[in-house]
Amino acid sequence: MYVNEFLAHIVVPFMHDNFPEGNGILQQDVARPHTARVTQQFIADNISLLHWASLSPDVSPIEHVWDEFERRVYDRPHPPVNGQQLKYAVIEEWNAFLQALIANLAQFMSHRCVALINARGGFTRY
Repeated sequence: MYVNEFLAHIVVPFMHDNFPEGNGILQQDVARPHTARVTQQFIADNISLLHWASLSPDVSPIEHVWDEFERRVYDRPHPPVNGQQLKYAVIEEWNAFLQALIANLAQFMSHRCVALINARGGFTRY
């Protein structure tokens, strides 16, 4: 489901639309759906992947994006109560999502990487 419903229909088109020269890089955490062989193979065939710093999940800006995204989905006037409503809420919120938040987090990625290197893979202030 993760590959067919999310990666193939949302992530890959987003990456192709926003990075037509193929220079976009996706970062995921080590959640089970992300580490499954079928997911890893699909990503290897379709998207460049930034590998996860296993000892420092706090360095990933995607966690901040997902936190805000989840808040937006469940803080709706009528939160989703079933799978179909959740699917529509996710699509609607993603389309309305603040790209400025993502750009701001991406802008400071180099600072996060330097802090991670200095902490030798341990936790950082991010």
